[in-house]
Amino acid sequence: MIKEAIGKLVLRKDLTDEEMIESMREIVSRKASIAGIAAFLTALRMKGETPEEITAGAKVIKEKSLRLPLGEEAICLDREEITVERETILSTAKDFSGETTIFNISTATALVVAGGGVKVAKYVRTPAPPLCGCANVVAALGVHLDLTPSQIERCFKTLGICFFHDPLVHNGMDHLLALRKKIGIRSLLNLIDPLINPGGATTQILGVYDPNLTETMAIVLGNLGIKRGLVVHGKDTLDEMSITGETKVTELREGIVKTYTISPEDFGLRRWGVGEIKGGTKEENAKMIRKILEGERGGGREVTLLNAASAFYMAGRVKDLKEGIGMAEEAIDSGNAFKTLERLIRFTNSENRFVRGELTTEMR
Repeated sequence: MIKEAIGKLVLRKDLTDEEMIESMREIVSRKASIAGIAAFLTALRMKGETPEEITAGAKVIKEKSLRLPLGEEAICLDREEITVERETILSTAKDFSGETTIFNISTATALVVAGGGVKVAKYVRTPAPPLCGCANVVAALGVHLDLTPSQIERCFKTLGICFFHDPLVHNGMDHLLALRKKIGIRSLLNLIDPLINPGGATTQILGVYDPNLTETMAIVLGNLGIKRGLVVHGKDTLDEMSITGETKVTELREGIVKTYTISPEDFGLRRWGVGEIKGGTKEENAKMIRKILEGERGGGREVTLLNAASAFYMAGRVKDLKEGIGMAEEAIDSGNAFKTLERLIRFTNSENRFVRGELTTEMR
């Protein structure tokens, strides 16, 4: 099927759901060659992925990935995994030195949201070196990531937060992980990855680096059963809500999609320069996150407040983002966000170590 699909894609024709599903099943089952997969992904990217094609592809990947439903009370905080390439390198890396230009905002946000009493299931990845990803920083904070599904579930129920590490989630799809890192362009795999949502949350916040993707990805979230979704793109190509300028927001609620723009000033926050949220190595980013959780003022705190506010808003805990910022401030200033990190470190390090291997069918 994949050969026929490539032929159709190079003519810039959209694939049907059946064609997309069959092609993706050939890909995940290793029936398609690496060359064929690369050609398929490249042709699809050049044509432009439709919401229906992304949805069909995501459903196949989700079928194969770990599924550990944690209940509708969970909120999924995720972002688009960006492949290092010319179009995104300025916003994701610094001279290939193992540093990032922006600290790991979503990690700080997850801890603040959990500290505010909203349960968080976050999927974290280890990017190809030398990039510093979410998993790198979480580990640098002292959190042990190699847990079994039962340990993750217990962590979530005990602490109200858990991290799914990508080697656990991608069950037998290592060939796709390797290809995604080597292919050199943003492909369908990058769009699908944050849609896996292994905790089965029905509320999701997703960041994308391309403003043209916010409506597309909001539609996909709805197609995948998300009841309340927020897709954001911030100034300076941030895949988070930005404090350096405007943020494009597409909101999904019960099947209705609307798009609007926000600015930091709308909520009593000042506009900061991008240097104020500059990151570095995993150790430097972890140190910055700890300082934010300890109450340090500045751009790092304010961008975390804004992004945490969006989670409180989508979870229905506040009526708007301004009220959500107040809730985020309380989570930090009360010490609850920092205590959440401390408890997470103690819990994950007290569990028996799990030697990572391919998941069996029984564990899925």
